[in-house]
Amino acid sequence: MQDLKENNNTFILKKSGNQKVLSIIIVSFNSKNYLKNCIDSILKYPPELNEDEYEIIIVDNNSKDGSPEFIEKTYNKYKFIKLIKNNSNKGFSYANNIGIKTSNSKYYLLLNSDTEVFQNSINNLIKFFKESGENNLNIGIAGPKIINSDGSIQLSCRRFPSFLNAAFYTILASLKPDNRFSRTYKLVDADRNKPFEVDWVSGSAMMVSKAAFDSVGIFDEKYFMYVEDVDLCYRMWEKGFKVYYYPFAEVLHHIGGSGQNNSTLSQVRMQKSVLYFYIKTYKKSWKIILIPLAFPVLGFRILITYLKSFYKKN
Repeated sequence: MQDLKENNNTFILKKSGNQKVLSIIIVSFNSKNYLKNCIDSILKYPPELNEDEYEIIIVDNNSKDGSPEFIEKTYNKYKFIKLIKNNSNKGFSYANNIGIKTSNSKYYLLLNSDTEVFQNSINNLIKFFKESGENNLNIGIAGPKIINSDGSIQLSCRRFPSFLNAAFYTILASLKPDNRFSRTYKLVDADRNKPFEVDWVSGSAMMVSKAAFDSVGIFDEKYFMYVEDVDLCYRMWEKGFKVYYYPFAEVLHHIGGSGQNNSTLSQVRMQKSVLYFYIKTYKKSWKIILIPLAFPVLGFRILITYLKSFYKKN
């Protein structure tokens, strides 16, 4: 296992001259047990590649639960596993970008530390990209079918949120979850047993081609966490790359197993990211005049989350 570190918060590592087929990048923050299950699932169901053709890069965001030490001790014999230890937690986007910058592969599989792959999950995603290239589909990102801990299918592919849909979804989500705005936004009625084009897929598990990253760029690090996946997919479509939902690869996701345990703080970060996305997206459009209307809507969502957390504790 190769152990790498940041140097004064500036990471510099020359890319290898030999391009690999796949880099699997896992961002970790205080999620040791989930991280173990994630890595073990990849070792159990690895891609059908030689060990010099793929790598697993774990980017640790300055965890305090012993995660880095555990990884160093447990997986030291695997030369294709690399651990990058950040000196501070600068967020999910920043950590993913470090993993991307330090690798040189044709495909990148980005996984949350609280995910697990199944048999042929990785192989089928690689196969999908290869076949799409042969058919000139120009796919930049593919998201697998994501399974929740209870076995249900996660609504992990969605539409880009319009102001109207986002407003009603935000207001009604806690009061009437099955409202028509939520159903439209979440693509509830879509057939999730076949591949189809979508606006965006969840960053908890997505495969991205190097060609797409080279053209579009990597994650916007102004997103500490949340919405960075929406932003990346939006830029993919702007540059002519397609985003697909691909159900013939499945990934288990224990939602909440990685990241922040404070629900109110998480919601604040979520709404800040949503606001930044709208400002960034509509700054050259007439829709920028609608931005002030977003503040009470986003604040309402934070308030609802706080109240739920408060009453749950009491």
